[in-house]
Amino acid sequence: MSLSLEYFSPSVEDAGEGNLDASSAYLMDKNLRALPGKIDFRKSTKAGVNGILRGDSGAAGAMAMTVQYDVAGRGLLMLQTCLLRQRDEPYNLSVELARHRIKMFLSKSEEWQMFDLSQEHPAVANWEDARQLLTRALVAKNGCEATRLANKALAKSVDASERLATAHAQILLHRRYGQRAASTTTLGLRLWPSRFDQSVLDLVEREFDVVSLPLIWRDMEPRQGEIDWRATDRLMSWAEKCGKPVLAGPLLNLSERWMPDWMQVWKHDYKACRDLLYDHLHRVVDRYKNAVAIWNVGSGLNLNDYFSFTPQQLLDLTRMSVLAVREARRTARCLLELREPFGEHGAINKDSIAPRVFLEQVLQEGIRIDAIGVQLLFGDARGGIQVRDLMQVSDLLDSFFLIEIPVVLTAIGVPSEQGQGEALLGGQWMGAWSQEKQAMWATRTFAMSLSKPFVDSVLWTDLYDHDGVALKHSGLISEKGKPKMALSRLAAHRRTLRKPLGPLRLPVKANT
Repeated sequence: MSLSLEYFSPSVEDAGEGNLDASSAYLMDKNLRALPGKIDFRKSTKAGVNGILRGDSGAAGAMAMTVQYDVAGRGLLMLQTCLLRQRDEPYNLSVELARHRIKMFLSKSEEWQMFDLSQEHPAVANWEDARQLLTRALVAKNGCEATRLANKALAKSVDASERLATAHAQILLHRRYGQRAASTTTLGLRLWPSRFDQSVLDLVEREFDVVSLPLIWRDMEPRQGEIDWRATDRLMSWAEKCGKPVLAGPLLNLSERWMPDWMQVWKHDYKACRDLLYDHLHRVVDRYKNAVAIWNVGSGLNLNDYFSFTPQQLLDLTRMSVLAVREARRTARCLLELREPFGEHGAINKDSIAPRVFLEQVLQEGIRIDAIGVQLLFGDARGGIQVRDLMQVSDLLDSFFLIEIPVVLTAIGVPSEQGQGEALLGGQWMGAWSQEKQAMWATRTFAMSLSKPFVDSVLWTDLYDHDGVALKHSGLISEKGKPKMALSRLAAHRRTLRKPLGPLRLPVKANT
């Protein structure tokens, strides 16, 4: 048995709706964790059917499928179905995507206690339209008609759920900052030690609260025993001089970008790796222990995709990193960062650990961390950073509520221009990426994130575009040195939160 979903080609009049990237699809279990498995896209001989997505993980029980899908007017998004029973007869993909999103609107309305929105509110009106369209799709005479109606229901329900998430964020933001100003660590960004431009630093000093300084071992010690501290020293001294709190790290990151080439000799020797990592940690922490406000002790360790270790060894390394920080300074604060927080990596790497599972293992081991770091990067074809809509972002953040540990969004960002070819598979939000779309996404995500009472700070991924940027075209300043719209919009939001927002003023209902 397997999970099969029929994909019907969009009609000529609906061109641009319903296109999908089958290569992005993956399966999820009942706990919505990615499952290693095989996804096939096969042509179909059935009239009107473009093909069939068939997923097989070897596991029994109901499963859901997530796939990148073109939602008319909303973008090229990663969307999921409800949990579906495995059977030989295929489900209609568009219908199941719409069904899940309509269900998600209901469940989040109940969780957020948002049922008191008026029927005229666009979120409620669009959801009701979506519900009626889905009902018609479920009784349609053929699959093509069902798909046409389901695609419209999907577009309406995605719009409705994003509006609901935005309305909820507005209420919570005023509840949090209505009577008091935001803290002085609200907005930050990442600065790379390789660039030290005084005009840029003046801008950061004026418009941002927190500075994230990457500590890339590969860059600091390209040859064993030859460490170059100069670039990092300069930025640390500057931050200390202007009183900017520094988030430094990661101290541990087992990715190819972070590990020096000379470490590959010990790639499969855990004991040797641990000893070398231990020496590196202590050198870095001892040098900057008085300059760093919070240490990123580890980033993406659960991905386990380059230097691969057992779960117990990963926990051992995490404990070692935390102890190294606290041995140098007892009052030091430690943050553990989750990359690719939606967990797609579990579908292609059986040795990886789901983000929440790894976090729970760390806490169960008694490893004390002071904050959880979460990256929200979207717009690249690489796994884990394909575009999600705002409702999915809000839902992800809500999942950290019960952990009762502050959350810092250590790197958020989307591109300011749309790539071609493979870059397009990174997805879109509200259409092709542009400076306007980047600015719109930045301000909405910033407000939504800070509306969560457990989110302490939001940091943009990079100040400027350069070769080493984590996400291409995601900087707030172009390679030519021109500020983008998102820079002024984020700075304006920061200034707004410098004083209480006052009571939320809802629009006055028209007399009926």
